[in-house]
Amino acid sequence: MELSLHLPSYRNHLKIRTTRDRHEIWDPIRRKYVPMTPEEIVRQLFIHFLLAEQKTTRTRISVERQITVFGQQRRYDLMIHDRTGAPLALIEVKAPQITLSQAVLDQIARYNLVTNVTYLIVTNGARTWCMQIDPVEQRVNYLSTIPDFNDE
Repeated sequence: MELSLHLPSYRNHLKIRTTRDRHEIWDPIRRKYVPMTPEEIVRQLFIHFLLAEQKTTRTRISVERQITVFGQQRRYDLMIHDRTGAPLALIEVKAPQITLSQAVLDQIARYNLVTNVTYLIVTNGARTWCMQIDPVEQRVNYLSTIPDFNDE
Protein backbone atom coordinates (compact mmCIF):
# COMPACT_ATOMS: atom_id res chain seq x y z
CA MET A 1 0.00 0.00 0.00
CA GLU A 2 1.42 3.32 -1.05
CA LEU A 3 1.49 6.20 1.43
CA SER A 4 1.00 9.91 0.69
CA LEU A 5 3.55 11.73 2.83
CA HIS A 6 3.88 14.90 0.73
CA LEU A 7 7.63 15.01 1.37
CA PRO A 8 8.18 18.01 -0.95
CA SER A 9 6.21 20.11 1.54
CA TYR A 10 9.24 19.85 3.86
CA ARG A 11 11.57 21.56 1.35
CA ASN A 12 11.34 24.82 3.31
CA HIS A 13 13.02 23.02 6.24
CA LEU A 14 16.14 22.25 4.20
CA LYS A 15 19.30 24.29 4.70
CA ILE A 16 21.44 24.38 1.56
CA ARG A 17 24.77 26.06 0.93
CA THR A 18 27.30 26.24 -1.88
CA THR A 19 31.00 25.95 -1.12
CA ARG A 20 33.76 25.65 -3.70
CA ASP A 21 31.21 25.02 -6.48
CA ARG A 22 29.67 22.21 -4.46
CA HIS A 23 26.11 22.18 -3.12
CA GLU A 24 25.67 20.85 0.40
CA ILE A 25 22.65 20.14 2.56
CA TRP A 26 22.45 20.29 6.36
CA ASP A 27 21.79 16.98 8.11
CA PRO A 28 20.21 17.70 11.52
CA ILE A 29 20.94 14.18 12.76
CA ARG A 30 24.64 14.06 11.86
CA ARG A 31 24.86 17.81 12.58
CA LYS A 32 26.92 18.63 9.52
CA TYR A 33 26.62 19.61 5.88
CA VAL A 34 26.80 16.69 3.44
CA PRO A 35 27.02 16.62 -0.38
CA MET A 36 23.63 17.35 -1.93
CA THR A 37 22.64 14.46 -4.17
CA PRO A 38 19.12 13.53 -5.28
CA GLU A 39 19.10 10.66 -2.76
CA GLU A 40 20.36 12.94 0.01
CA ILE A 41 17.57 15.44 -0.67
CA VAL A 42 14.99 12.64 -0.25
CA ARG A 43 16.76 11.44 2.92
CA GLN A 44 16.67 14.94 4.42
CA LEU A 45 13.02 15.44 3.46
CA PHE A 46 12.17 12.15 5.17
CA ILE A 47 14.17 13.14 8.26
CA HIS A 48 12.23 16.40 8.45
CA PHE A 49 8.98 14.45 8.06
CA LEU A 50 10.02 12.25 11.00
CA LEU A 51 10.99 15.24 13.14
CA ALA A 52 8.04 17.52 12.30
CA GLU A 53 5.16 15.16 11.57
CA GLN A 54 6.01 12.06 13.57
CA LYS A 55 7.68 13.98 16.42
CA THR A 56 10.51 11.43 16.41
CA THR A 57 13.39 12.71 18.53
CA ARG A 58 16.79 13.20 16.89
CA THR A 59 18.41 10.82 19.35
CA ARG A 60 16.29 7.93 18.08
CA ILE A 61 17.35 8.34 14.44
CA SER A 62 20.65 7.10 13.00
CA VAL A 63 21.92 7.85 9.50
CA GLU A 64 24.13 5.78 7.18
CA ARG A 65 25.66 3.36 9.64
CA GLN A 66 27.70 0.42 8.48
CA ILE A 67 26.42 -3.15 8.76
CA THR A 68 27.80 -6.45 7.48
CA VAL A 69 25.46 -8.39 5.19
CA PHE A 70 26.64 -11.78 3.92
CA GLY A 71 30.25 -10.79 4.64
CA GLN A 72 30.01 -7.49 2.75
CA GLN A 73 30.09 -4.01 4.26
CA ARG A 74 26.90 -2.07 3.57
CA ARG A 75 25.32 1.12 4.89
CA TYR A 76 21.68 1.51 5.71
CA ASP A 77 20.10 4.89 4.98
CA LEU A 78 18.08 5.57 8.14
CA MET A 79 17.14 3.66 11.25
CA ILE A 80 14.73 4.52 14.02
CA HIS A 81 15.45 3.07 17.45
CA ASP A 82 13.04 2.33 20.27
CA ARG A 83 13.32 3.86 23.75
CA THR A 84 16.00 1.34 24.75
CA GLY A 85 18.08 2.01 21.64
CA ALA A 86 17.16 -1.25 19.91
CA PRO A 87 16.51 -1.10 16.14
CA LEU A 88 12.82 -0.55 15.41
CA ALA A 89 12.47 0.67 11.80
CA LEU A 90 14.80 0.48 8.81
CA ILE A 91 14.35 3.05 6.03
CA GLU A 92 15.76 2.67 2.53
CA VAL A 93 15.92 5.93 0.58
CA LYS A 94 16.24 6.12 -3.19
CA ALA A 95 16.68 9.07 -5.54
CA PRO A 96 13.42 10.28 -7.14
CA GLN A 97 14.31 8.77 -10.52
CA ILE A 98 14.75 5.28 -9.01
CA THR A 99 11.61 3.16 -9.23
CA LEU A 100 10.57 1.34 -6.07
CA SER A 101 10.78 -2.25 -7.22
CA GLN A 102 11.25 -5.81 -6.03
CA ALA A 103 15.02 -5.20 -6.12
CA VAL A 104 14.62 -2.37 -3.57
CA LEU A 105 12.46 -4.61 -1.38
CA ASP A 106 15.05 -7.40 -1.67
CA GLN A 107 17.79 -4.97 -0.60
CA ILE A 108 15.98 -3.83 2.55
CA ALA A 109 15.01 -7.44 3.32
CA ARG A 110 18.70 -8.47 3.16
CA TYR A 111 19.62 -5.61 5.49
CA ASN A 112 16.88 -6.72 7.85
CA LEU A 113 18.49 -10.15 8.20
CA VAL A 114 21.10 -8.24 10.23
CA THR A 115 19.04 -5.45 11.81
CA ASN A 116 15.94 -7.53 12.64
CA VAL A 117 13.55 -4.57 12.86
CA THR A 118 9.76 -4.60 13.11
CA TYR A 119 9.14 -1.98 10.40
CA LEU A 120 10.59 -1.50 6.91
CA ILE A 121 10.08 1.70 4.92
CA VAL A 122 11.18 2.42 1.35
CA THR A 123 10.82 5.79 -0.34
CA ASN A 124 11.97 7.71 -3.38
CA GLY A 125 10.26 10.90 -2.24
CA ALA A 126 7.29 10.47 -4.57
CA ARG A 127 6.32 6.98 -3.43
CA THR A 128 6.60 5.46 0.04
CA TRP A 129 5.78 1.98 1.31
CA CYS A 130 5.71 0.98 4.97
CA MET A 131 5.70 -2.65 6.03
CA GLN A 132 5.42 -4.41 9.37
CA ILE A 133 7.20 -7.71 9.83
CA ASP A 134 5.13 -10.40 11.55
CA PRO A 135 7.71 -12.89 12.86
CA VAL A 136 5.09 -15.37 14.11
CA GLU A 137 3.25 -15.65 10.80
CA GLN A 138 6.51 -15.02 8.89
CA ARG A 139 4.87 -12.48 6.64
CA VAL A 140 5.02 -8.83 5.68
CA ASN A 141 1.99 -6.60 6.20
CA TYR A 142 1.77 -3.39 4.17
CA LEU A 143 0.57 -0.50 6.34
CA SER A 144 -1.64 2.43 5.33
CA THR A 145 0.21 4.83 7.66
CA ILE A 146 3.59 5.16 9.29
CA PRO A 147 3.23 4.12 12.93
CA ASP A 148 3.90 6.44 15.84
CA PHE A 149 7.38 5.27 16.79
CA ASN A 150 7.22 7.26 20.02
CA ASP A 151 4.89 4.61 21.44
CA GLU A 152 7.59 1.95 21.13
